[in-house]
Amino acid sequence: MRSSFSVACWLALLSGAASGQQPIPITDGEGLCRTILNSGQCAAAVEAHQIPLSRGRVRRDAGSTLGVDERIRELSVVHDTTSERPVYFFFLGICSSLGYYLLWAQPYEGHFIRLVNARTGWSTLIDDMPMVSPDGRRFATVALDREVHSNPELVVWRVDGDTLRREWRLVPTYWTPERVHWLSNRSLEFAHGEGVDTAEVDSTGIWTTRLGP
Repeated sequence: MRSSFSVACWLALLSGAASGQQPIPITDGEGLCRTILNSGQCAAAVEAHQIPLSRGRVRRDAGSTLGVDERIRELSVVHDTTSERPVYFFFLGICSSLGYYLLWAQPYEGHFIRLVNARTGWSTLIDDMPMVSPDGRRFATVALDREVHSNPELVVWRVDGDTLRREWRLVPTYWTPERVHWLSNRSLEFAHGEGVDTAEVDSTGIWTTRLGP
């Protein structure tokens, strides 16, 4: 990402129950970004499309002071421009099955997704767009960005109320997990080299794969 953005901009997110606004993934050269080949500019274009559809729950303003409505608590998300590696944040949508806002986190190289709890304002960074299980109790992420990770990773997170816990992690050495999708609330399928593997969690919380690591 080699574009510059206003350092004074911030996002205001209204806390409360999160109703859905399907997050839009960042894909250079496709969809809203069909004429854009830069992930930071693509994220800004997606945000510009999504904010008017948020029904006032999200807004982008200039200035360093956040006004707080006494009736509704607001959460501010400020571009991190003070560190050696600045990170810029862009609104992608609201995942109601998780109860989180999804923000694109754009450092100079690579990317992350920042999840912001719509009720508490707590947030964390994950590798990429979450793939949510049918019951919303877990989600999977795949880290393919070699600018951030030396090896690809498949991670499963467990949702415990307002807490997210990293439940399982697979770091293959010679192949990349692709075409990941949930088979049930407790199992998922993914490409394993030239084959297809499955991972399943048992009643004790232990994950196993059919083909192994």
